[in-house]
Amino acid sequence: MGEKEFCSQCGTALPAGALACPSCQRLIYAAELQEMAERLRRTEAVGNLSETRVLVERMLDLLPPESSQYEVLMRKLAALPKPEPHKDPPWRQLLTSLGVVGALAWKFKSIALLLLTKGKFLFLGLTKLPTLLSMFASMGVYWALYGWRYAVGLIVSIYLHEMGHMWAFRRFGVPASAPMFIPGFGAFVRSQAAIRSAHEDARIGLAGPWWGLGACLLFEAASQIFEQRWMSAVAHTGAVINLFNLVPVFGLDGSHAYPVLDRRHRGLILATMLVMWYLSGETMFFLISLGAIYRLFTKDLPETKDESVFWQFVGLLAAFGLISSVTAHWDRSLMK
Repeated sequence: MGEKEFCSQCGTALPAGALACPSCQRLIYAAELQEMAERLRRTEAVGNLSETRVLVERMLDLLPPESSQYEVLMRKLAALPKPEPHKDPPWRQLLTSLGVVGALAWKFKSIALLLLTKGKFLFLGLTKLPTLLSMFASMGVYWALYGWRYAVGLIVSIYLHEMGHMWAFRRFGVPASAPMFIPGFGAFVRSQAAIRSAHEDARIGLAGPWWGLGACLLFEAASQIFEQRWMSAVAHTGAVINLFNLVPVFGLDGSHAYPVLDRRHRGLILATMLVMWYLSGETMFFLISLGAIYRLFTKDLPETKDESVFWQFVGLLAAFGLISSVTAHWDRSLMK
């Protein structure tokens, strides 16, 4: 234990950490405070606000909160303009952003190459007048409700989902229509020829959510890089919409996968939905699990099950659950 200290004025023993004598109220750091007060007058005289703030904060640390000097300095501190957060100059911010994008492109160069080679395909739907008209109609609905940024982001997310279906149709040689948007309800792509097998149908059905997952990751990555939090809200909404599409009923994407899943697969998918509901707190998992419960007892079991489709389904549920959990705190109040 250290030696006990005493007040130099009245000799009273001082408690540990005391800022003033409990008997005579003498300030323990009176000399230091006097020196800083002189410096404070000089910095105020020349208008040095940053140094003034530093000195006031230091003096407050040495004064008891109940003292009149403390109250005076608190008022002075409140009157000082708040310091602006440090910001890099625009050129440095640009270089930083380009560096991050470049690093990501190098790390995921195969994805970058795919975007460059398939970029023309991504814009295919935009060459169709019905697609554009329905897209703008849907955008108008979301714009009126949540602002233009959210409207554009959500339409792009839905469009990429539908282009995933188109890509799968092309892969299996099945002609299909361009995406058509239904204002307030999403969009759809319609097959223009028969699909040859349930296994192809399952992969075409899940291709939309896979591309939708890519859209969610794209928006969330952009949100982190460019600090645009509304993009996280778009990623969250996209995850919820894609989860809804995995309901295995009503002709939704999930229902196209179930004809190649046996009862064990369906039970494990239901268990995954319930576990993800518990872990993420996302209500959509509970809603889609109701459809999974129904399909658990239907008799449309396959002659040949498809393990790949099963693992794709489970992977999508886990990925959308993670995105939903990470982005859930960004609500639509950020849109406008």
